[in-house]
Amino acid sequence: MENNPLVADRDRHQWFTPVWAAKALVTAHFGDLTDEDIVVEPTCGSGNFLTALPKEISAFGVEVDAALADLARRNSGRMVLEGDFRTVELPSRPTAAIGNPPFNMDVFDGILDRCHDLMDRDGRAGFILPAYAFQTASRVASYARRWSLEQEMIPRNLFPGMSKPLCFAVFRKDGLGHLRGFALYRELHDVHSMPDYVADELNHCGSAWSVIVSRALEELGGSAALSEIYAAVEPRRPTGNSWWREKIRQTLSRSSEFVKLDRGYWSINKDAMAA
Repeated sequence: MENNPLVADRDRHQWFTPVWAAKALVTAHFGDLTDEDIVVEPTCGSGNFLTALPKEISAFGVEVDAALADLARRNSGRMVLEGDFRTVELPSRPTAAIGNPPFNMDVFDGILDRCHDLMDRDGRAGFILPAYAFQTASRVASYARRWSLEQEMIPRNLFPGMSKPLCFAVFRKDGLGHLRGFALYRELHDVHSMPDYVADELNHCGSAWSVIVSRALEELGGSAALSEIYAAVEPRRPTGNSWWREKIRQTLSRSSEFVKLDRGYWSINKDAMAA
């Protein structure tokens, strides 16, 4: 079974999803599609996700292998383009993408980049991926700069001979950068992106942002206007964090370590520090 071309193409790091599993994932994560949506399966293989989608939903596939593209057309009854999704001309701009791309991260990142370029706000893409796609905080943080992201585990023995853990991940182009199912990823990325003293002081302080805001206020004499705090924090903020000003305001307003003196003016809470 492991050598069955309809189960796996190991040369391309690709395993083909059973139709029943594709249907379950479509129902769970794309059950709200309407006749206004256009779905693409970027590396459709034998077309199992195309087959799983409700017939009333517009969808097409892309497949680099000519024989598989022909099989996908026959299996699904849908349009399947022969070519590389990253570069092929498409008949329309999709609102959603779903599939099981090759487990090659350079290839996958190119697919995801094309999805982002094609989709309007609130577009989404759901893919079966190896769990190692999200093994480092920096990789997840890079995705979160452009997508909100959630993931859930799926069994590795969905694919015969698979030795790596698997997940199903949904990327949403909503501009929010939310993460669900990713404990400590954003926090670790923040710590690694900040000056070394932040990590040294974290054992005595609740968060990396509290450390860095507190240090900025100390350098500003213990109290300062919000604009001055922004200026002091900016050169030492986490790299790639587009919401750092919001994080500063959130830290100042939620932490007992700081007290508001006047509108837009903050101070270190000496009583809290003494306690």
